[in-house]
Amino acid sequence: MIILFTSNNIASKKIAENLILKHGFQKLGDREWQKEEVKLIDTDLPTVLDVPPAIDTDCIIMLSTHKSKVPGKMLTAHIPGNWSDAGLGGEPETLNIAATARLKKIAIAMKNEAEKIGWPFCLEADHHGPTIAVPIIFVEIGNDEEQWKDEKAAEAVANAVSSSLGPLEEYRTVVGFGGGHYQKKFTELIGRTDMAIGHMAPKYVIDGLDEKMFKQALDRNIEPVHEVVVLKDETNTMHKKKIKELADKFAVRYTEI
Repeated sequence: MIILFTSNNIASKKIAENLILKHGFQKLGDREWQKEEVKLIDTDLPTVLDVPPAIDTDCIIMLSTHKSKVPGKMLTAHIPGNWSDAGLGGEPETLNIAATARLKKIAIAMKNEAEKIGWPFCLEADHHGPTIAVPIIFVEIGNDEEQWKDEKAAEAVANAVSSSLGPLEEYRTVVGFGGGHYQKKFTELIGRTDMAIGHMAPKYVIDGLDEKMFKQALDRNIEPVHEVVVLKDETNTMHKKKIKELADKFAVRYTEI
């Protein structure tokens, strides 16, 4: 596993500094640290979306900022990828490989750490780039410069990332449909069930969803997908009908929650 950051991003750098100072990452060389089998690398690239293309690893955790039009404190995590166009980088209509069990472990740890400092935490639906060949998870501090500089937030994310680096358990892997960009219901569900979720399609992309994208959501996961889960109160009748027909076509279990 590799943890990436860029020293050109405020939150990214601060989270990394906490990992180095408080979680035992030892300097290996120029812009590189290591703890056991995990490397921490400063890409020194302009943005967190600039991921070196030739990284050989089983999973990347990217330390990042989160931006929102709504001001205030927020910790987030998600799989990057594009359900439709690629306005924020990456390839259009292309999902990355989801490390669902790792995301669940990180999300639960981030939620716990966020509660300690009085911040909210939420999973986000798949969005933005980059598009790369290995599994990748973004962990983020939002929503503006005041929060990106917050020492307690950076420490909280570093604590969560560090505690999530160990062995993983087996979970019921699902793909989620419905809700908004901030996936509050799925955040709550992974905290109290055996469900692990990587790809999440908000309701505003379901009208344009086709077989190709549905199949990507099923296929592009480390762990085999057991079912698709639809938020019954956050999708309409036509959405449910479309997802049910696609689930039947690809012989995957359909569940409404």
